[in-house]
Amino acid sequence: MNPSYGYQLYQAQRVRTRAEELADDMRRGRQAAAVWRAGRGFARKARASGMAPLYAIAAAARSSVRAA
Repeated sequence: MNPSYGYQLYQAQRVRTRAEELADDMRRGRQAAAVWRAGRGFARKARASGMAPLYAIAAAARSSVRAA
């Protein structure tokens, strides 16, 4: 059992204020934006290094998933 399980249970059951909800939304948004920017940087480097055929395969896979 996790030593902080009691605290985690308390946090899960605790009613959060609107300000806390908004702060968490902002934090998650910043995290998502940072992950997206990092992914774009990796994509840019991969394209520059000649991995374009792999990106074509990945794009085709993404489009087939979206169509489903």
